[in-house]
Amino acid sequence: MRPQLTINKLQGTLGRREPSATMTSAIVMNAVANTSMELNKVYELNSLQDVELLGLSDQYDTDNTVLVYHRLYRLFTWNPSIKVWFMPVSQTVTMADMWDKDNEYMAKVLRNANGEVRQATCALNPVDGYSATIVKGFDEDSIDSILKAQELANHEFQKHRNTLMLVECRSFTGTATASENFRDLTTECPDVMPITLADNDISVKNDLYKGYAAVEDVMAFLSFASVSQNIGEHQPEFNLVNEFERFFIKAGLSSGKPITEYTDSDFDVLNEHGHVFATTVNGITGLFIVDSHTAAKISSDYAYAENVRSINEMIRAGRAALLPRVKGRIAVDPSTGKIDSNQIKELEAVLVASQDELVRNADLSGGVDAYINPDQDILATSELLTQLVAVPQAIGRQIKLNIGFNNPKNAS
Repeated sequence: MRPQLTINKLQGTLGRREPSATMTSAIVMNAVANTSMELNKVYELNSLQDVELLGLSDQYDTDNTVLVYHRLYRLFTWNPSIKVWFMPVSQTVTMADMWDKDNEYMAKVLRNANGEVRQATCALNPVDGYSATIVKGFDEDSIDSILKAQELANHEFQKHRNTLMLVECRSFTGTATASENFRDLTTECPDVMPITLADNDISVKNDLYKGYAAVEDVMAFLSFASVSQNIGEHQPEFNLVNEFERFFIKAGLSSGKPITEYTDSDFDVLNEHGHVFATTVNGITGLFIVDSHTAAKISSDYAYAENVRSINEMIRAGRAALLPRVKGRIAVDPSTGKIDSNQIKELEAVLVASQDELVRNADLSGGVDAYINPDQDILATSELLTQLVAVPQAIGRQIKLNIGFNNPKNAS
């Protein structure tokens, strides 16, 4: 072959992922209106260009001392294929108000998105002079927001718009043992993730940013992770450090302090209390989310985000399979009044098949099974009770390795 220069066109270097429904996310946050962006209006954003068409930029953030462009930029940088439903609101609106199911903030966004949103967050961009009232180690607004977010999740569940909520747990006082134990709340909040993670280089840029938590980074990771995947996996795609973008060069908590000021004992307590934060891992370069906690008891089936996301997708698929059957005819045995056995087999097969995609994508281990009791008196009640179960994916949170030396001579 003659001497030549061979060109290979690279593929995949932009970080784009195949778009999927589970990437769809929502964010409500305080902002300052401009000629291109109205407050209380819902915007559908599909790219960073869409963000910039709203007149948002680094300069906008600097001029208004907010983290609006910053948060949206992070979402689209981590996942260029994400779809974001965004509402800017007045800086007088609290996070608890944004989450309130009876207010036209996040509730309106989720309603307008018509069930598309899989994960949602509200973020505070306070006015100059804002001072947090500390309750149980956090801004009281954050504590109130957790309950409000769960109330909204419950309301959305009834409307068949299942959504995982991420709450910005701001202004952590820095005392791990005195912090709120999200695993032991009076009211369990299994659809809520309490985020205390922060990028410390952002925290120290301005006093108004000191108490922020990086809900946008966590939500971006959720958007590109498989629904059964733990976003703290020790894999390159879940490394928070991005040298090129200068993301998380120095990690911290919403106390405004870097993680280097905390001890291993502090991290153990925070993890036990269900805080979502990040630490370094000996033997691996980078920074990883410690775990995907929700504000539920550790014994709950929904103690981790991947449990919530998996069941939400099971529900969506199962509901889609049964919806065409609502108000449909169901055959019964003319002599017993029981549901016809062939009808039962067919309906059970439809339910099992509804989960095929989740099994193919390894978001369920398998073991999908449906059951319909033939003894139901459907002629009297017009109500059909069905049951669908599956075996989820397990997460190896603790792996033990027994290791030592072997002397071949001992075997002789």
